[in-house]
Amino acid sequence: MKKTIRIAGLGALLALPLPAGAAIEGHEPEPLMEEVVVTASRTAQSVDDTLAAVSVITRQDLEKGQFTSVPEALATVPGLQISRSGGRGQTADIYLRGTSTSQTLVLVDGMRLGSATLGRASLQHIPVDQIERIEVVRGPRSTLYGSDAMGGVIHIFTRQGKDDPQGNISVAAGSHRTYEARAAVSGTTGDSHYSLAAGHIDSDGFDARRNNVPDPGMPGFFTPDEPDRDGYRENSLSMRLGHRFAPGHELEFHGLHSSGTTEFDGWGENETDFRQQVLGVNWQLRPADFWDVTLKAGQTRDDSKNYSNSDFSSRFDTKRNQLNWQNDFFLDGHNTLTVGVDYHKDKVSSSTDYEEDSRDTTGVYAQHQLNYGQHGLLLGVRHEDNEQFGSHTTYNVGYGLELPRDMRLSLNYGTAFRAPTFNELYWPADPVFGGGGNPDLDPEESKSYEAALQQSYSQGHWRIGVFRTDIDQLISGWPPENVDRARIDGLELETGHHLGEHWQLGAMVTILSPKDRDSDLLLPRRSRRTAAVNLDGDFGRLRSGLTLQAFSKSYDDAANDTRLSGYALLHWRAGYDLTDNWLLQGKIDNLLDKDYEEVATYNTPGRTYWASLNYRF
Repeated sequence: MKKTIRIAGLGALLALPLPAGAAIEGHEPEPLMEEVVVTASRTAQSVDDTLAAVSVITRQDLEKGQFTSVPEALATVPGLQISRSGGRGQTADIYLRGTSTSQTLVLVDGMRLGSATLGRASLQHIPVDQIERIEVVRGPRSTLYGSDAMGGVIHIFTRQGKDDPQGNISVAAGSHRTYEARAAVSGTTGDSHYSLAAGHIDSDGFDARRNNVPDPGMPGFFTPDEPDRDGYRENSLSMRLGHRFAPGHELEFHGLHSSGTTEFDGWGENETDFRQQVLGVNWQLRPADFWDVTLKAGQTRDDSKNYSNSDFSSRFDTKRNQLNWQNDFFLDGHNTLTVGVDYHKDKVSSSTDYEEDSRDTTGVYAQHQLNYGQHGLLLGVRHEDNEQFGSHTTYNVGYGLELPRDMRLSLNYGTAFRAPTFNELYWPADPVFGGGGNPDLDPEESKSYEAALQQSYSQGHWRIGVFRTDIDQLISGWPPENVDRARIDGLELETGHHLGEHWQLGAMVTILSPKDRDSDLLLPRRSRRTAAVNLDGDFGRLRSGLTLQAFSKSYDDAANDTRLSGYALLHWRAGYDLTDNWLLQGKIDNLLDKDYEEVATYNTPGRTYWASLNYRF
């Protein structure tokens, strides 16, 4: 069975079987090129060959969807819900298969990204125009990547030169006095490739939070009274430079830098200067025909300076130095053995004194993949040692069976864990509110089960999957303790279909039961039912599409006292090729100007407009 899982559509939660922007010129769809992914098994394989649930957001999808942020693009992935605390550049929480933001690992070009104090990656600060593709693996991957990969992995790949030299320049403007300018060049010269990109965003924004209303997160308190626009400014740079010395022998340098200012409504602090950065080098070797070696080294940074009405208030800088050594042994045409070692060192430097401000983590892993006839089997194990919480061992087992009529059955079981953050372990007690970190915390642990059935056919595809994740030792409260347990049961259904010569229809439904196993209450900010329908039309130079999203009610707090009403949103977009080099695009999000909440007391943008002009050379 051969199909490509594609994510397309403006804000849609679906996967379509055609490459974004492809025209259908009155004939049957041509066979699709297989999408190659690496995140699910740390080895290159087609989407069909991987046993995991994988969604790929390609460069074409990003351009067609006109996404203005990574969280907006990720909202197109089945089983993934986003909650944003305000407008552009504000905090965005990720709920992948019902797990929390800190239980999802984020990688950029193979490097772990995120704050060691907060335990999360600031995806809102990653520039969309400098991304080549995003791979999202749904389901645990701690066996391959260690801590944090309980709900899955989001792997962002920056743009890479592939063909003849080319470039593009774009300008855009939209609601809330938002302006963007982007430029990029890429290409190949002999056995070398290069890609360079830069961008700037300036937005006045809107008032991020309702003013002077009861704060459900702090009973007895009211939200800050700051009736103002909360703006966002960002400057970004990225580069990838590589050279192939011989087949299987390549050296590459890559970097991504984003910095700027986010304004928000908060008690005391209401502005942050941020810097997010990834620097790395990849070295690929082939000592023998059956043996590939990959060496990676790099550093990621997440820095912030916080201000209260322009006066300096606090500073939190975290960096992570990383080394990866991976060996792939192709034993024969059916067996692949992968063994490797991962090392990273977290370091915190801040205006707040922590009892401990650094830690080392070393993980050793092994994975065997067997593909024989109609059967596929994956077995993996990892042992990880962290100097603060000790050692942890995780396992992963997967089985796939090809069935008649291009159908496939897949079964997966995996264990995972999440190490406590520096804040959870060592945050100093507040002289007014008390609390503080708990150095005796244990890692959160999970077990996940999944069964899925999928099929592709000449006009489209469908996939249905059911899963269960049990999480123990959940860290909650303040001071934090390992007191809670959760069970997340879910069903995912996605389908894409060609309608005649010019139209594509896609749909997705996710049903969740994300509950605290002790109280039987719903976990915060997870809708039990989400759905989307996406209709795309392609008429050569003109393309247009509509997306309808729907979310059931949820609760903003663990006690289920603060209800967030369900809502539906309608989006429209269009693009027109003025010439072979000039492209004009525009979109209207929340076309019906629906009033809704993703986080209690935080405002949402309402109806918004966006237009861009792109020149390619």
